Amino acid sequence: MSLRMRILLFLFLFGLVPLMLAVVINLPLVLERVDLFYRHAFLQNLRADFSDLDQHLASRDASVRLLARLPEPGALMGNDQEQQSIDLARARYTEWINRILGEELDITEILFVDEFGVVRFWLERNTQSGEWEPTLNQPRAVSVDQLAMLLSGRISSVVLSPLRIDLGAEDPARVFTLQLLSPIASAVPDDPPIGVVAITLDIAGLVRRDPRTLWVHDDGAYLQLPDGSGRSGNAFDDYPGLHDDFQANRVALWEKGDRRAIWVPMFRTVDGRTLWVGRPVDDEPLQVFRTEIVFRVLLIVLALVIFQFVVARWITRRAERIGHDLTQGVQKTLESDQPVVFDWSGSPELRQLAGDLTRLSRTHASQTRNLRAHARELEATNRYKSQFLANVSHELRTPLNSILLLSKLLAGKGEGINEESRQQAGVIHKAGCDLKALIDNILDLSRIEAGRLELHIEEVDIAELLEDLKSLMQPQFDAKQLSFEVRVDPSAPARIVTDVDKVRQVLKNFLANAVKFTERGGVTLSAASARSPYALALSVRDTGVGIPRAKQEVVFEAFQQADGSTSRRYGGTGLGLTISRQLAELLGGEIRLVSAAGEGAEFALVLPSKCVPDDERRTPAPFSRLPEPEEQSAPAPARLAGLQVLLMEPDVHRQLRLSGMLRDWGMQLRLADDLEEALETLEELERVDFLVVDAFMPGDGACVTIQKLREKLGPDTRVISLVSAESQDPDNTCMTEGADDSVTMPCDAKTLSETLMRCIQEGAD
Repeated sequence: MSLRMRILLFLFLFGLVPLMLAVVINLPLVLERVDLFYRHAFLQNLRADFSDLDQHLASRDASVRLLARLPEPGALMGNDQEQQSIDLARARYTEWINRILGEELDITEILFVDEFGVVRFWLERNTQSGEWEPTLNQPRAVSVDQLAMLLSGRISSVVLSPLRIDLGAEDPARVFTLQLLSPIASAVPDDPPIGVVAITLDIAGLVRRDPRTLWVHDDGAYLQLPDGSGRSGNAFDDYPGLHDDFQANRVALWEKGDRRAIWVPMFRTVDGRTLWVGRPVDDEPLQVFRTEIVFRVLLIVLALVIFQFVVARWITRRAERIGHDLTQGVQKTLESDQPVVFDWSGSPELRQLAGDLTRLSRTHASQTRNLRAHARELEATNRYKSQFLANVSHELRTPLNSILLLSKLLAGKGEGINEESRQQAGVIHKAGCDLKALIDNILDLSRIEAGRLELHIEEVDIAELLEDLKSLMQPQFDAKQLSFEVRVDPSAPARIVTDVDKVRQVLKNFLANAVKFTERGGVTLSAASARSPYALALSVRDTGVGIPRAKQEVVFEAFQQADGSTSRRYGGTGLGLTISRQLAELLGGEIRLVSAAGEGAEFALVLPSKCVPDDERRTPAPFSRLPEPEEQSAPAPARLAGLQVLLMEPDVHRQLRLSGMLRDWGMQLRLADDLEEALETLEELERVDFLVVDAFMPGDGACVTIQKLREKLGPDTRVISLVSAESQDPDNTCMTEGADDSVTMPCDAKTLSETLMRCIQEGAD
């Protein structure tokens, strides 16, 4: 994923996640609140349906208070009065009641109770004429508890009795009744009431008024009317879970699927039970309102998401432009000696950063030009030094050979020279031999640095080579009484293709050092197989003084040993391992060292199965990483200028050499070390004309790399694989089908340019 997409995704999610969290957290709460308000509104509507009962009871409250303030309550009650006077008072009272309550048909009974709780007088409405008249029918009983509270004087207001339900009553007006009770005040202030007046109300009309209203007892049974009407069954079966709401004895909203009903405990009956009133709830308006809320919230969220995306895209484009300028500027600064000017507008910090980067680029360009000039001077000096050493070494060897020959003759002459002179001649001969060895080493080192050392490639028998070395070096081991053993692992290759003289020279250096630094024990020369890309490991293991870890890299430098005392004690110039390492690299291999102080050392030469003479495998002289002049000026067609090249080459030496050629031809070069970096680079580039990939890429390898990159490459991109001569396989479909062409390494500028032009021509055809 490119940096632009990462920034865009981050900014988009940074704004989107809090928004979505706010919606997810608050929208259910809002919907719940709306639902709660709807329930309250519906409950208010339900209570409004029964508001006429409240108003009716309020009007009847005034009526019963009026009846309790009659002019002659004592005469009506019959206290200390003759029966004739009592009858006369009751007749006048009955006539007065017919005048003031004649139209109040819901009042069915009026009765007076004395201070002892005895019903002294009652009136009942005649169902035929509608007139109030005394009757012998047993009046409705009054609640003893309410009567006691009123007569005690603790309550002076009107009291509403519990609902009486008498489904067996012959008179329909006595089926659903309520009583209103009011105390009759005494003529003497602060005295207890002298009685209680009670009126009975028929509320059957309220029960029958709305067929949608459900009247249910607290056991779930529907209320049945005397005429046989009413819902059959049990409410607990019709409304599962309603039993728990009835047990809580509070207003409840029952819900099941898309069914809703609100239940209110309306009346308490004389037997202590509750009569519930239920009404189905039509929640269609609520659902419409909820849908409208959700729709509007989604529209707002969508608008905010679009706005967030636009803002994130704008910020991303600005960041991408700055990042592109920074990347291109840094790349140009690193790859050339021309300064780059960063011109960014915006905040003071951004302008300050642009100015600092511009100054840094100018400073780096100036230093790069100075370093290049200095490097060219050092390269010329180094070449002059190598040529001087080669010439001087060659000139010194001629007189030195004469000195060695004459000193050897003098030392071996039996007559005409005394013993002391003979010994002195021997000393001269030994010193001359050491000087000749030093000159030979210097000559080899100068040839390698000057690039004049030639390789003679041939097939080498490993066992025969090791036996020759054993025969050659055995006398030196015998002289120091050291054991010398040769081991060949069965898994090791029997033959390789390389320069046998250079291999022998490296192993002789290993064995000479082993003899020199080993006082007791022995030395083992062995051959074993090595891990890819190498095939063979030739190692020399000794039991000598060993090399400390801190000094293991120093011993490979010219004229260096593990410490100063080594040269004084054991002698030597310190050039053997330096030459051995450079020879190993010329052979396409390397030298590995495993050692510790006092535990001996093991030097191993690892080699490929076939050595390919390759100038780029030589160890470069100091400050010689710049391409050679002949490579820089290699001619190439003008059609290559400006083309985009993606180079995937993990080897640093090859990468430097190939990148120098491609840039000199005017091609736009991008480098990638692995597949992931290559994919990111492809996302940044608008086009890629050439993909140049090493056939021995680490990880998945070149085959998988080419297959994965093919998915991202355009149809005009040409893939060129870099293969070694020994790795070419005609059956390798990856190299023949996956790549458009291949180049055998090492290659010169002419071969590479011809391959590029051939791919361009094939694409045009």
